[in-house]
Amino acid sequence: MDELENALAWFRAAPRSLYKSAEDKLAGIAEWVWVVIQGDFAEEQSTAQVITGTVVSMIPLVDQICDVRDVVANCKKINRDSSNTWSWVALALTLIGLFPILGSLAKGGLKILFAYGRKSALKLGTKAVTSDYFKSLTPHIEAGIKKFNEFLATPPVRKAMAAMKLDNPYKWFAEQARKLTAKINTSSLLSAFDETIKALNKLTDLVKKYGTAAMDTQVGQLLQLVKKVRGEANTQLAKVLKPVQDTVDKIARRLEIEADQTYRAYTNTINPHAFQRPTLDAEIAAFKADKPAWVDAVSKERFPALEQAPSIPVGFPNVRSTSGPLTAKFNTFHDMAPTEIPPGTTLYRVLDPGSSDNSICWMSKAEFDKLKSKDDWRRGFAVWANWNKNGEFVTYVVPPGQPLKVWEGVTGSQVMRDAAGNVVSAGGGKKFALEGGARQIVLNPADLQKEYLGKRQPTGWGYGDLGQSTDMVGVPTLTTFWYESKK
Repeated sequence: MDELENALAWFRAAPRSLYKSAEDKLAGIAEWVWVVIQGDFAEEQSTAQVITGTVVSMIPLVDQICDVRDVVANCKKINRDSSNTWSWVALALTLIGLFPILGSLAKGGLKILFAYGRKSALKLGTKAVTSDYFKSLTPHIEAGIKKFNEFLATPPVRKAMAAMKLDNPYKWFAEQARKLTAKINTSSLLSAFDETIKALNKLTDLVKKYGTAAMDTQVGQLLQLVKKVRGEANTQLAKVLKPVQDTVDKIARRLEIEADQTYRAYTNTINPHAFQRPTLDAEIAAFKADKPAWVDAVSKERFPALEQAPSIPVGFPNVRSTSGPLTAKFNTFHDMAPTEIPPGTTLYRVLDPGSSDNSICWMSKAEFDKLKSKDDWRRGFAVWANWNKNGEFVTYVVPPGQPLKVWEGVTGSQVMRDAAGNVVSAGGGKKFALEGGARQIVLNPADLQKEYLGKRQPTGWGYGDLGQSTDMVGVPTLTTFWYESKK
């Protein structure tokens, strides 16, 4: 029973009746089961549930409940108009995702893409022709690819792919889809349908045994509806095999294209990994010759940096340290506070090819989304070009369990100083400074776990700074650089 409660918790909060008394516990669970399995399609919610159900597939019954819910929703749609071919296509795409030949990882990933194919089918009218379906399918597959990429980026999925040594997951998923195509026939679809009905009967038995009389009546009506659809399925599913097979083929081909694009070699392109950061002296000289827009000449900083470190609560990064990456990093803030980042939160870090992924400076998704250009980032987060040349970013998902203890606050202004520590004059009694003002996060790199790091991605801002250019030709690769102490 605990397993069932855990599974249901992923779909809906428990009803109040569950907590009234011990004797009402089974009745509360019956109510809970009933609400979950007989819900109508909510397309975005359904897609999210597919991801969740896959990622947490180690929790017993989650996957089964998800399958039952989706099939019931399909049957309700068909019951409104059983002559609508595209509702049967949608049901078939749901059933394909339940084929026993699929392992947990393949099932979860492909169900996401099938869900978007189903969206396309459900939006068509009764008289739509096959060409209408495939015309509408493309944008839905593209949306599905975006959701699929989110699925691949989740820590449990990354762990699973690492264990399976999948260096090109798109190619592997395409192969799994191709295998499915040969298995799509009326018999296999009906078999998946029957297995789902068995699971539905088990769940509704619990509802009938412990639920109310009204629930009992409603369960009977639902089972009658599903059995009615099953009675028509022999004939109707046979009619839609071709568009369903074609849909799976198109999904497989789209995955193959994604695989090719991920591992494509580009010629006659700039190799950003051959770039070098400008030196401090070169950056100062560039400012004096032609000051870039992201640097100000000021007499007073807008967000003066802290001059004294705050007290350090137990477990939080020691920004008062006199050694290591956190040495005196309180002076990068205008104000700061100890903060706990909840598990599942995604953090962002802008970096260049030579930067380590596991460094101290990060930001929230909200702050990252505000950035429209390299100038925005340099100015708001007060980053000199000789520190970080940018061009790429990486994400980190806070692992399950304990929150991540960090410092968060307003970035302090940075004043340009030479190698001797002297303030560089901008003339007229002013100095060069980066404004700051964005909300930054500083953490202890030792608190990060490599398996929760996302792959590097381009910012789209380019790699050049201060008018620099290169004629180098090569193949750009976005490479993880995880710094590990040699001690």
